[in-house]
Amino acid sequence: PELVTRHTLSEARKRRARILLAVDSKTNQMVALKMLEKQGYHADAVANGAEALAALRNVPYELVLMDVQMPEMDGFEATRHIRSPESSVLDHQVPIIAMTAHAMKGDRERCLEMGMNDYISKPVSPQALAAALEKWLMIERKVPSSVAAVEEAVRTAGEETQDEETLVFDRKGMIARLMDNEDLARSVAMTFLEDIPKQFAALSGFLEANDAEGIERQVHSIKGASANVGGEALRRSAFILEKAAAAGDLEFVSAGIPNLENQFAELREAMTEFAEGRLNEESASQ
Repeated sequence: PELVTRHTLSEARKRRARILLAVDSKTNQMVALKMLEKQGYHADAVANGAEALAALRNVPYELVLMDVQMPEMDGFEATRHIRSPESSVLDHQVPIIAMTAHAMKGDRERCLEMGMNDYISKPVSPQALAAALEKWLMIERKVPSSVAAVEEAVRTAGEETQDEETLVFDRKGMIARLMDNEDLARSVAMTFLEDIPKQFAALSGFLEANDAEGIERQVHSIKGASANVGGEALRRSAFILEKAAAAGDLEFVSAGIPNLENQFAELREAMTEFAEGRLNEESASQ
């Protein structure tokens, strides 16, 4: 029998990993993001070191893929700021994997001297990328207090679910809550899909006005509606932003809105199929 000698990241763990990609070229961003997607990961992309620092101040990323040569602020300078105790990033010790086209002798040593953790040369191969991500995401680190508060919210949000990953759309749970009335469930789903964009628009208004109470109230409403229709992933994300808003961390809420919108987009796709009756053609024909 085959002997398994090393652990690998589960698909659910890969999907939960928060990765920041700092690459200036749109083409290189697209290639890297698609490569990550093929391997089961999701990443947020920024175009330079300054944008990377801004992202790291607001979101507790677990790993950074950092291009060395970028405009405005290159990867080395960004790394220096990240490692500085005086900077306001959430995690000064976040693993940073350098990416550079200059695959010359001594490049790896220079990257490590600058405070980076690892090095892969461009064009990045899928194998090298996979190996680096497996290595650094598997390493257990002491989480700084600024990140720990966010992680506690994530853990609390997941306490109600028993599965390793959170469902995008718990169709069975929704139908059960509506006493197994699928026609009613479809009607509720359509109402939800029409209403949530309005709630996002209201949330945007509260953010522009820096209205913490309004933001908290709005994401609470999104959370409640999502729970009622089985949108577990969206509910979980809204819960985290609700906690952040209650704590007055509006920057964290603002940084989390794109993820909230992505969660709704996934839910809308799954729920639209159900609402239009394509998931249960037999029931529709009866």
